[in-house]
Amino acid sequence: MDKIISLKDIKKLYHTDKEEIMALNNISFDVYNGEFISIVGPSGCGKSTILSILSNLIDKSDGTININENIKISYMLQKDSLFPWRTILDNCLLGIELNNNLNVENKQLVISLLKKYGLENFITSYPNSLSGGMRQRVALIRTLAVNPDILLLDEPLSALDYQTRLEIGNDIYEIIKNEKKTVIMVTHDIGEVIKFYV
Repeated sequence: MDKIISLKDIKKLYHTDKEEIMALNNISFDVYNGEFISIVGPSGCGKSTILSILSNLIDKSDGTININENIKISYMLQKDSLFPWRTILDNCLLGIELNNNLNVENKQLVISLLKKYGLENFITSYPNSLSGGMRQRVALIRTLAVNPDILLLDEPLSALDYQTRLEIGNDIYEIIKNEKKTVIMVTHDIGEVIKFYV
């Protein structure tokens, strides 16, 4: 497998009026094409900070990151963050629109993903008509719509109730496996990790 990301001695300091907080200290790991990597730890230990640095939402304080040229990264946040005034299709097209890549071909790709993963009857619906699990599925399809090489998943099941987590966990794993994506997932729940690896 080809190495596509390398992190070496990554540090992140947050500054407040009263103190300096070390969120990350000397974090190093490599990511290879096709891998599914899980970062597990309690809330507040810096897991999401790693994803935010990789997606350029925040800057690291020190260390080096090497990412292969032309690698596209897409970030799925904890909450689905669907816009209530946009249809399910329009929510899924958002990333493509922001990248100025909306065309007939890309729109058809998104429609095919919605049909493939059981959301065909909700394409013109709005988020308030969907269950929590279905909303997470839409959020994942929106993340996939930009055709990323790497998916960053931030506690993808944490906002769901226990029964829905069991159901949608399988759905998310199947979608990721079918789409053959490299994944970095952070979670505080070791059970979620086992679900994705078993």
